[in-house]
Amino acid sequence: MVYDTINFMNKDKLTFFLKYRWLWVLLLAVPFATIFSNHNLQNFVSTTLILYPIGLLFAYDKVRWLALFLLSLLPSFTTSFLLQEHASFSVVSQIVFWFSLIFAFICSYWIARKAEIIPKISLRNFPVLKILLGFLLLFTVSILAGMIGQLTKTTTTQNQTALNQLQTQIPFAIFAAQTILAGFFEELTYRVGVFEIVLKKYPKLAFIAATLLFAFMHGPTDLYSWVLYGCMSLVLTSFYFKYRNFYLNMSIHMLWNLFSIIVTFLLLR
Repeated sequence: MVYDTINFMNKDKLTFFLKYRWLWVLLLAVPFATIFSNHNLQNFVSTTLILYPIGLLFAYDKVRWLALFLLSLLPSFTTSFLLQEHASFSVVSQIVFWFSLIFAFICSYWIARKAEIIPKISLRNFPVLKILLGFLLLFTVSILAGMIGQLTKTTTTQNQTALNQLQTQIPFAIFAAQTILAGFFEELTYRVGVFEIVLKKYPKLAFIAATLLFAFMHGPTDLYSWVLYGCMSLVLTSFYFKYRNFYLNMSIHMLWNLFSIIVTFLLLR
């Protein structure tokens, strides 16, 4: 009987601990942020805002999303690192990039299939008419955002400017592969990951989070860029919310990125 009482008390404590995981993570994040902030309030707030969500992902067993997020950044981080180390892309640099891209792609797909958040590849998951509809909607919102850009005298975004500069620094094949496959990584991370891992029980909240996260990760700096990336994210998130089809979203996104590469290439010639 004593053993049963102790066992019951231990279960009660565990239930209490699990119920307030968000609080324990915060209590751990704050002192760590204090240590690394060097008594600077801005550094403290930003460090806390980074450590706390990461801690929550571990506490609530959402670490798969963190893995997908880091893998999605690997190709672009590799490109940036190689450009810092070398003025031009050597053969060795190209090999390193292709390895990082293939590694990130395979690992991301394996994690998603292992977690059963995406189905196996099948032709029925690539509805051509819906893909074209999604592309046309992205084209429409880009035109509308362009009108707002004209009113605010803004013709491009910092993200697009950085991409245009990157295209002149690396081989075209690498630029094209990195840009087009961003549709795979971003849809898997910012749409599927948010809906099926992070906020699986809260689809409406997932809709808001996925829309904002995608827009934020494209570095909007003004009204035009917020409207552009926000509306594009709204279209893509709406498609996933309605159809729950990763391959549909991926196809729309990759087709749009391909179109953007062609337009950029023609304009920079």
